Amino acid sequence: MDSKPPSPEVLSMETSTRDDSYFRIRYNDKVKYVVVTRGTFNSDELCLPLYSLPPLPYDDDGWTVARVSRNPGSPQLQFVLENRPLQGVKEIWHPEQVDCLALKRVQRLTMNVSECTRKGQEAPQSTVIAKIARFEWEIPRIEQEGHVYRLLQDTDIGPQFLGHVVEQGRVIGFVLEKLHGKSASIEHRARCTEVLGRLHRLGLLHGDVNRHNFMVGDGWTKMIDFEKSKETQDEGLVKAELSSLSSELEDESGRGAGFL
Repeated sequence: MDSKPPSPEVLSMETSTRDDSYFRIRYNDKVKYVVVTRGTFNSDELCLPLYSLPPLPYDDDGWTVARVSRNPGSPQLQFVLENRPLQGVKEIWHPEQVDCLALKRVQRLTMNVSECTRKGQEAPQSTVIAKIARFEWEIPRIEQEGHVYRLLQDTDIGPQFLGHVVEQGRVIGFVLEKLHGKSASIEHRARCTEVLGRLHRLGLLHGDVNRHNFMVGDGWTKMIDFEKSKETQDEGLVKAELSSLSSELEDESGRGAGFL
């Protein structure tokens, strides 16, 4: 009996009825990208794209991006296949590289951050945090944050950087240790001031000091989410960030808490 062919799986999506929509799709051991031209599908069809897309040759290595559209006034879908290299992170400094398809999601934290286990390492203590660029326009933020983690190596200011995430030869993200702690509050002001001060003495501005970007545990305090961080010698920016800390630690709005 012939085995059933694999089914495509949507890994990431960014949809809009007023602009083009984008989909990152896994088929067996391949990842393909599909761009649906504005106006091709209605909102319901965009939410369930695999039922609406034409039968694309997902197993064909000869393309990376498919562009799907519809001629005005016609129900007939058409697509064009492109075989072009996709943008990836250029600053590759850690020796460990993790295949994105070897990561199994345990919990999604934000649109591009998840708790994951690695294939063959499903024990609870092996859970890691994976942050990826779902689409090419997110690569610069991943590149910037990876650069900051390089500067933070051996400082104990942030979680341990465990390696780069690779998708078909290009780096699209990274994996971090999972911190077993809780978000900071105003009672942790002294601890947060100390770790933020250490970051500033390295010549780095965090850029988003909301309370959820400070994690506290038994005897330790660390910072996370460095995608807005930058190198600076501007004392005014450093003082402004430090002076905002108390009000940020008192904030109970949930800003910065992801999907929580």
